[in-house]
Amino acid sequence: MFSRMMQSGEKEKQEKSKIGLKHLPFNDHFTLSNPSSTLKLKNKESKVFILGNSQIVLEQENDSDQVIAKQIDAGSAGLFLIRAAYSLVAFLMSGFLFVFCIQLILFLFLGLAIESGLTSSDEEFTFLVFVGTLFAIPAYLFGMANAMTLAMAFITDVWNGQKFLKTILKWDSVLVDWVSTSVFLFVPFLVGAGYLFAEVDDWWDKTLIAWFTCVFIYFLVFAAVTIYHEIDGCFQLIRYSRNRDKSFDNINGKFSLEILKAAMLMKMKNKLGGKAYVDTTVCGKLDCETVETSQGQDEKRSNSIQYLPMSRLTLLFVGCGLYKPVYKRLHTIDDISGHTPFVTNSTWGLDTIYCRNRKTRYITVVKGESALTHKQVISSFICYLVGLAFTLIIFVAFMVWFELPKGAIGVLCGAYVIWCYWSVRNSAALKSLYDKVVTQKTDTDESEVLYQVRERFKVTEPKDNVCWVVLFLEFLLFFVCPVGSLFHAGNVPVGSLFIFVSIITMTRRYCNSTVALEEFGTLDGIETDNAKTGEDQEAKEEDWREKHRLGLIMRDISSGRKNDFWLSVFAFFILAFCGLFMIAVWKGADSGLNEGWTYTSKFQYPGSGNLEYTSCTIGQNIVPPDTTETSLSDFTFLAGVAYESPDITSGSLENWFNHNGTDTGKTIDHENLLQQWRSQYEQENGKSAVTYKFLGFPKSNVGVVTIRGTSNGWDALSDAQLWSAASLAQWIRALMPLGEVFTPVLTYLVQVVSAIES
Repeated sequence: MFSRMMQSGEKEKQEKSKIGLKHLPFNDHFTLSNPSSTLKLKNKESKVFILGNSQIVLEQENDSDQVIAKQIDAGSAGLFLIRAAYSLVAFLMSGFLFVFCIQLILFLFLGLAIESGLTSSDEEFTFLVFVGTLFAIPAYLFGMANAMTLAMAFITDVWNGQKFLKTILKWDSVLVDWVSTSVFLFVPFLVGAGYLFAEVDDWWDKTLIAWFTCVFIYFLVFAAVTIYHEIDGCFQLIRYSRNRDKSFDNINGKFSLEILKAAMLMKMKNKLGGKAYVDTTVCGKLDCETVETSQGQDEKRSNSIQYLPMSRLTLLFVGCGLYKPVYKRLHTIDDISGHTPFVTNSTWGLDTIYCRNRKTRYITVVKGESALTHKQVISSFICYLVGLAFTLIIFVAFMVWFELPKGAIGVLCGAYVIWCYWSVRNSAALKSLYDKVVTQKTDTDESEVLYQVRERFKVTEPKDNVCWVVLFLEFLLFFVCPVGSLFHAGNVPVGSLFIFVSIITMTRRYCNSTVALEEFGTLDGIETDNAKTGEDQEAKEEDWREKHRLGLIMRDISSGRKNDFWLSVFAFFILAFCGLFMIAVWKGADSGLNEGWTYTSKFQYPGSGNLEYTSCTIGQNIVPPDTTETSLSDFTFLAGVAYESPDITSGSLENWFNHNGTDTGKTIDHENLLQQWRSQYEQENGKSAVTYKFLGFPKSNVGVVTIRGTSNGWDALSDAQLWSAASLAQWIRALMPLGEVFTPVLTYLVQVVSAIES
């Protein structure tokens, strides 16, 4: 009997041991930052997952049916400091890339005005140059946004220990870490040590330059391989996706003309096709597949369809034979990756709920063991209302501080209140639905969830011929026309940069992996041409690497919030400079004031504050144009002469320096000499919007160049171009911890950024 009990106990242990890690088939999803690791020890088995600098460990003893989950911190202060130093240099590099982009926008608008003849009333308006330069702005906009998105991804990857770079290049992790350490540490500091041995005074300046150069080259490598794999991912999806409409099995090699044509056609159909949004509110007991696809038998469901304005226009083209009707869901990377965060009673937070990304599909648990409490739901709703009121108060306060008209404040507040009404109405409907679900009694302990999802559908699609015609027009207007305009105006550096940026931007836009994912709705198939396929561990890791790499590129670089953010930032600057440009065009260029100064002989300075006595003389070692006693007032007068028209300059000089009429010829306005020199200078260096005069004083053997400051919109654009680089550089330094350490390198970087002006 005792033996039977022992055998029974052994069987029970064996049955329990069949439950847990050893008998569960783990497959790493491509959203994991690293593939998991399996450890088989003598008395237990563990599964290790990487989460930043922490490790999530799942453990099971050999004779236990329980799986224990724990988190282990694998970081250290030294690791934090060294990655912080690497990230600071990467941030500095990205900051100056941003400054360069702003300078490029300013140069485009100022060059647009100068080359088209808008800054001078003496030159004719050149329409072709104006339109050609204007059409260069979209390519630069997308190119600059893509560059900054890549820079932010680079900073993130540096902080995370180059995890992304390891999956991109398929390098061994040891090699990547050695290369990164050399770039960020060994090479720049060995350069610094060499300058120290040579006893060079500015050794730290040169070390910073070497450090910055190494990081910038490393970033270029990062950007190049990222773009390559982004385009390669698009081609792989078109060629191997299981949902493709056309087979490319007879094509050899990775890249081919047929696949390129298919990618461009897919992009144009996606871009020009009519689209509609379907907003769905779902509540009930849902399985995982239902949650991710919003399909299935749900207890409560409500739908609303919203057509985009241009989509309704494409419906008219269907009758003309230019379009055809379709009904196809367009997927996102969040759909494919199952990005559906859960809001439970333990994950809830007041700031977390209010600041959540409202485009993300959050699943709120309203019934069950992890359901939100009534206090949490009420607090979320009240916080949302308070947030709207708080935003309105701050908004109105700033408008009052800027002294906007009361009518304008009322109109803006009215528009905000109308928007708030629809938003609050939607939130109140969700709250009402939640109350109904909670009050219903159920016999099971299964969780019930509530969530909203917005799905995008393609409702119309253009014919192939329409796509090719529109593609040709885009190429003609946004590439051929700007290139011809920039080179015709003699702007060879910016024209060459435009060709480089346009080729990369157009290639990424027309060979777009995000569009391919929207059309096919899956990443399955891109593992077809892997070196190893099957169910062994190496094949699974390579499959994970392919999908993980492409998923990160699409989510963080090709599209997503980061790319949208930088598009919005540069669009804001373009609109701001465009507004300044339009004001300048409206007011026009002027040659100066047509009326001179009015003088008085009865002025008396009574003394005030720290300056009790009048001061009319200037410091030593400066040769005055007239007498030493009035040198300060003379220079002040000459600064004001710069704002006068050339027609009255000679008269103003005569009235000031020869007011008695006894000493004629004391001053000369060298207008003709200045125009000859200016014409020669602009032929060699390009046109300039700066206005200045050259005044001579023969008896004193002195010549004075007086430069006009900000007098119109063109001068304001010139000021922005002259001073924005230095100002933005100082702001970037202020944002960085220990920013003063990098001060010596700012001068060199501003010089490089300002090279666009020449």
